[in-house]
Amino acid sequence: MIFRRFVTALRLAGVVAMLAVTSARAQDAASAHDADHWITRMAEALHVTDTMSAHAHVDVDKPGRDDDFDFDMQILRDVAGRSTRTVLEMRETGDTQSIVTELVETPGEPLTSWYWDLQKRRWVRIRGLQGTDPFADTTFRYEDLWFVEPSPRRKGRAKWVEEAGRRLVEIESDPYHYYQRVVTRIDPESGLPLSVRFIDNTGVPIREQHYEKITVADGHAFPSVVRLRDLSTRSVTTISFGDVRFGRRIPASFFDLSAIEDRLRRGADPLPEPPDLRDEAPPAP
Repeated sequence: MIFRRFVTALRLAGVVAMLAVTSARAQDAASAHDADHWITRMAEALHVTDTMSAHAHVDVDKPGRDDDFDFDMQILRDVAGRSTRTVLEMRETGDTQSIVTELVETPGEPLTSWYWDLQKRRWVRIRGLQGTDPFADTTFRYEDLWFVEPSPRRKGRAKWVEEAGRRLVEIESDPYHYYQRVVTRIDPESGLPLSVRFIDNTGVPIREQHYEKITVADGHAFPSVVRLRDLSTRSVTTISFGDVRFGRRIPASFFDLSAIEDRLRRGADPLPEPPDLRDEAPPAP
């Protein structure tokens, strides 16, 4: 009798263990199939379909340099049809010349960006692998300026992970450019990104990006600090956002390359503060 009870208990324990393993596998499989869901959650949490204006301060810390340097940045974002346009102006403290970049993302098409070449005084187009080139002597790459994961980084698998006692969603991309994978961790409750790790083809992490200090503006929560560390050089670039506004109606001319070029050639502010059109009625069709 005792032996039978012992065998029965073992069988029950085995069934419970199998159910637990099956449940865990099912949960992991479910999250793996839901990578697109989490990417959509992240995009919604960052309000990437809303117009936006912001000012930011950029600090660059490079070990071995006698002096660090910093930039003031202005950012404008607009959504027209299927495309999202973001234009950035950066000016190093004490400098009179601006670095101007425009980014264009259209679903199903390669990411495209343009920058104003100060020497040649013309727009230069950046596509594909060029998007991983360094931006303005910072640890950011051109494609990092999207602040949301570019489309090619999004494709991959999702799973649950534990970090400092928290349960997070981790999305691991397929091979991408010279990265073996790009690993993004997301807060499942807010949908906001927490970190991104860039792994090279040898499996070694080479860069880490962190999203910090959640702030609320116009009812929207967003990370007000984005910090990117180069793990090989130990250089760190920190972008601190301020005066962030969502839902502004920004004139189309603020995103028109010809209009920006005209302002640059005239020595005018290439990216003036847009008028506040929030409360005006939209134009009649």
